[in-house]
Amino acid sequence: MKPRLFSLRQILFDLAILLMANLLLLWLAQRYQLLSALGTGPGDGNTQTMALALLLCVNLAVSLALFAYRRARESHAMLQELNTIAGQDAVTGLANRRQANTILERETERSYRTRRPFSVLLLDIDHFKDVNDNYGHLAGDQVLAAFGQLLQKRARQLDTVARWGGDEFLVICPETEQSGALALADDIRQRLAQTELPAVKRLSASIGVATQTVDDMPETLLHRADMYLYAAKNAGRNRAVGEAGSASRERRLAPDE
Repeated sequence: MKPRLFSLRQILFDLAILLMANLLLLWLAQRYQLLSALGTGPGDGNTQTMALALLLCVNLAVSLALFAYRRARESHAMLQELNTIAGQDAVTGLANRRQANTILERETERSYRTRRPFSVLLLDIDHFKDVNDNYGHLAGDQVLAAFGQLLQKRARQLDTVARWGGDEFLVICPETEQSGALALADDIRQRLAQTELPAVKRLSASIGVATQTVDDMPETLLHRADMYLYAAKNAGRNRAVGEAGSASRERRLAPDE
């Protein structure tokens, strides 16, 4: 079991160990006449007292340094854990919207720097409200978690899968053109149709696919993906809609621009 950070029991245990180490050092100093070995004779009381005080101060400083080091390590571990929790969705274990926004900004900056586009998939589970209404919210959470696992297994290692909100999910695909993103979206849709989910067995998803353009910011890229998602729903659901082949297809980032 993972130890509890900053637990009172652990702190008291550390203090007890340090106290025992200090007492042991004092006993060894008396037992083996270490103070005499430092150049203080048995008859020189003041010098021996000063040497003992110096030894106690050094030992106390080392003990406090060790204690502070242990607490600093716990603080670092706690900060890492808090950062993980802050960027993680509690139901699916995927990145949450906050973390996804951070990654989107980073990918946008990288794309401008390298002149290489990336794509996003905005996915919405079809008729998910019926799952909550007919089977309850616990079953709904199980469906969301299972769908998140399906996305995570299909995505590449460099992709980011996030729960965007409610029954919407976002997949950020670095170094991916529109054709590759559409192929990924269609594969996800087909895999979902063949996967048995908790309680409901079978579900479908609508997917909007957008690829970054020269002037895109994260907000405009997501807006287009959202528009294509609604286009997929209006066209009958259970399909992926993107920009490839459309009359209004915008200019893509090119290496020589």
